[in-house]
Amino acid sequence: MCAKSIVLDGKQVALNSAIRTLRDAFEHTNTPYHDGHIVGIIKGRQAQKLDVIKEYAIYTDKGEIRIEIDEPCRRLWLRTHDFFVGANIHWSQPQIVSAGPVSTDLKVVRAEREYERWDVTYSLGGFDQANTYLSFIKKRHRASYGTNIVLGKAVAGRNVIEKLENGDDIQKIEPIERLEYVTDKFTTSDLDLKLEHGMEVYTYFKATLSRDVSEGVEHFLALAKDGYYQVDAVTNTYVVSTRLRGRSSPFELLDARSDGAITVRTSGNDRGNVFIYKRDTPSNSNHSVIGHVSEGLELVKIATPGQKLRVLTDPTRIMLLGLRYASVEEEVNRLGISLEREGYEGDDAVVVHQSPLNTIEILKAKRVKTFAVPYDKLIKIELYEDSAPKTVAYFRTVAGLRDNPVGSLQTHVKYGTTIMFRAQTAETFDIVPENTPTTQVTAAEIGVSNRSSKYGGFIGVRLEDNKKYGPTGERFNSTNIIGRIVNPEPLQNVRENETIFVCEAL
Repeated sequence: MCAKSIVLDGKQVALNSAIRTLRDAFEHTNTPYHDGHIVGIIKGRQAQKLDVIKEYAIYTDKGEIRIEIDEPCRRLWLRTHDFFVGANIHWSQPQIVSAGPVSTDLKVVRAEREYERWDVTYSLGGFDQANTYLSFIKKRHRASYGTNIVLGKAVAGRNVIEKLENGDDIQKIEPIERLEYVTDKFTTSDLDLKLEHGMEVYTYFKATLSRDVSEGVEHFLALAKDGYYQVDAVTNTYVVSTRLRGRSSPFELLDARSDGAITVRTSGNDRGNVFIYKRDTPSNSNHSVIGHVSEGLELVKIATPGQKLRVLTDPTRIMLLGLRYASVEEEVNRLGISLEREGYEGDDAVVVHQSPLNTIEILKAKRVKTFAVPYDKLIKIELYEDSAPKTVAYFRTVAGLRDNPVGSLQTHVKYGTTIMFRAQTAETFDIVPENTPTTQVTAAEIGVSNRSSKYGGFIGVRLEDNKKYGPTGERFNSTNIIGRIVNPEPLQNVRENETIFVCEAL
């Protein structure tokens, strides 16, 4: 009889009297686990051939096109598609490219209709059934092509459609047979789950990131800085994390969004969202491809909204901010990169700035420049995220704490015991009133002017209690209290237009 076992993150683990639960397996194998992270379980797989074939490959002189046939047109396609094997490209125009003609018995329809880009249709030249063409729509437009039939969509090889010219041939058309794996799969955070023979257990996924897209990679590394990827929405095609929604990331690489691809949305209302694909999808100029999932894609595919997935990255982020120089030296030596120091260099020095900031740029240059200040000059802040979540998100963005462990603020005005900071960001925030004071503002509390003030978005702090005005000099109803400075002493002697460095208190 074969010994009972499970597969844990790709490795075989034997089950015995000492290993009966997830907790036992994790302890026995020293598998890291953090409360709140999700474990994926697959209990069994069974391959089934799909009865209904929807996708077909069309091979041309210029390459392969894949189309997906809509169910209402499946019978028509099965009956007629072989006619076009060996047909030439006859029309190649900005809006449409067509192969044929062949003779069919299609019903003639003269009415116009709206065609979308990448529709696949039958068209009749001169409204004549003897001149039937297989056509690919390249631009959205309205026209009458004699049939009003849209067979489906081109789902891959769209660049091939763009290249087709008069005289190119359709060499063959073949169905794409797919296997469907029927599985009993679920996610859990219950470490007392009883293990069964043959289970597959996934505790993380690994993101292998491109060395050619430095901004997009840093975007993902900032998203995953706490070691997890939060799933905020799920479709049949992808999962998406909206944790950095609104954060700008430039378009860097157009590529197919294949199974396991990772992309950053670079434009529109959803810019900054990070997508992981569960099935092949054509490229899109609004999505920059930054890498792929090289391990643990099964965990991604069964995740549900609201879950946190442990993620490993290759490369790991090079983030020196907040470190003492002993730790910095250890890190740069491990990576084989040179270090240039600026600023304070005493034993209590802490790094508050690095250049380049992006991991890929550091790896390419094999050097990094750091700037440090004395540890007691670093301002520690406690943020009231539960009381003022939207305004705290704004503050983190302005100060640079959303992406990095150390941020900065520049003093704008100082009068008496009140200090105001410049608050500039390219992102748009509607700072609604939240956590407004009622009777008193305590010394060292941080305030942000809300939208009821004409100076909405200003950030300030008072170094003494006040029963009338908030930290930005506004009345209480125009002030959101977002946190407090734990060590306000370094602010006593701060000057206007001076940069202070801040971090969140642990």
